[in-house]
This record gives sequence, structure tokens and C-alpha cells, in this order.
Amino acid sequence: MSSDTNPTTSIPANAVVVGIDGSERDATCLAYAAGAATRAGCPLHLLHAQELVTELALSDAVSARGLGTLADVADDGVLPAALSDARSRWPDLEITGSDPWAHAERALIEASEGAHLVVVGSRSVSGLERWILGRSSLAVAMHAACPVVLVPAGARTGAEGDVVVGVDGSEHSALAAERAFWIAQIRKAPVRVITTWSLEIVDGMVVTTPENPAWAQVEGKYRDLAERIVAPLRERCPEVPCEIDVRRGSPAAVLAEASATAGLLVIGRRGRGGFRGMLLGSVAHKVIETATCPVMVVRQG
Repeated sequence: MSSDTNPTTSIPANAVVVGIDGSERDATCLAYAAGAATRAGCPLHLLHAQELVTELALSDAVSARGLGTLADVADDGVLPAALSDARSRWPDLEITGSDPWAHAERALIEASEGAHLVVVGSRSVSGLERWILGRSSLAVAMHAACPVVLVPAGARTGAEGDVVVGVDGSEHSALAAERAFWIAQIRKAPVRVITTWSLEIVDGMVVTTPENPAWAQVEGKYRDLAERIVAPLRERCPEVPCEIDVRRGSPAAVLAEASATAGLLVIGRRGRGGFRGMLLGSVAHKVIETATCPVMVVRQG
């Protein structure tokens, strides 16, 4: 590969695009993205968006420093350093980079149009800061045209561990399951399909305990729902071990618990933004913020 560390304005087709910002999270995101690109046979593209809140802020910065062009106030150290490091660590990968003047979420959403995958960092904090830090990652997950992986700080970045997928019988969860099987096939890993239920009434009574015969009836109903999604995927990928896990509880809590031992957690979303069914709005946000393994969000359509 070329040793040139200068950024480019173009993004290779079908690339794994990883957002970097010069923080400590970059190393984890890069490791995951490089592994994904290697396994899928895709180029790797590093994107460092240089954000300015307003044109006025830019003009003030230029005036204060006596500079005359946009390039003069660019932070030109983050991307070249990251490119140099990535090319030395993964010399067999095609690695490029760009540093557009745009908000990070806008640049990554635009890059997703021709990408194989977008990888961004996420971390859980508390209070108002948690909401602010989650905006960029959540916006990309909600609006990207390709699957997005959100990588928590300190998460495992290799291919070890089950590929866990949440399903609820919807079309977008079926697409998530399809992607999960494809990834598991490449990783030579098992798939764990999780579906959840909370409130069920049988013969006028709320089902609350496993000792109740109706409990098995409810579990059977949800297992059949998951099996309808999984059956064609088992036929297509017979070499992929698959387990269906029916759990009573909050979807976000169940999936977050499963993420503790998973290599990847896959969830689906509808094509027009917003989550439905098992992953409705705030639930999806909770999954992204509380999972301890990388989370892939797959877009319907």
C-alpha cells in the first residue's frame, strides 16, 4: 500500500467507513473497522469531520489568527497521524481518508450512501452530557443508508463471541437476522436469536410465573415467531450454529445483558427512520447506550 498520509476527497465504493475525532475512542473504532474490512474484503476509509458551529465562528477564528483560508484553520494533524498508524498496522488493507468541513453526523450519513459499513464510537455517561454525546452516533444509526456499527469504549473488537440478533417478527428484524447470519458465516461464529415478551394474558389471567402451564404456551408462540424468521436462514447457512432464546423482560435490558458475552449485537430499524416493534424509539437508544459489545443497526430497504 501507498505510504502517502495525505487525505483524499473521495471514498472508495463499498468501503468500511470509520469516523475518527482524535479521542481515545479512535483506537477501538479503528480496530473494529479494520477487522470488518479484512473479513469482508473491503477497503477501509477514515473520516475525520472538521466541525464549525457557524460561519461566524469560522470568520472569527480566521480573523483572530490572521489567517486567510479555510485550510489555515484546519486541524490537519488527526487524520494524517491516524492514516499513518492504520497503514502500518494493517499493511494489506487499502486505506484512505478524508477530512470534510461538516458536522460529523452529516459527513458520515453522506458517506454511507456508497459504503459497505459505517463504524462510529459511543460511550455511556450520565445526565445531559449523555444525551449530547449520543446525538451524533444516534443520528448516524438512524439515517445511514448502510448498516452502522456503534463501538462502546473498551469493547471487544475481534471476531470472537456469538453474533446476537434481536427479532420481533417484523420485516426489519428479519433483515437484521439475515445480516447476522452472514456475519456469523464469515466469522465462523454461532448466532443467538433473542426475542422477548413482557405482558401476556392467557384465559383471562396474566402469565407471571414459569410454573404456570400458560408460560410454556406463551414461550412457544414467541419461539414459533422467531423460527419463521430463522428457518430460511438455517437452510441457506446450514454450517452456522443457531440458538433461539425466548426471554421475558424488557428488550433493552435483555439485549444489554446478552451483549456482555457477545461479539456483536445486531438490531434492525425501518427505512424511514425510527424504530418499531421490539425496538421502539427510546428502547433502541437504550440498547445503543447500555450494550457492552459493538452494536450493528441494520436499515430496512
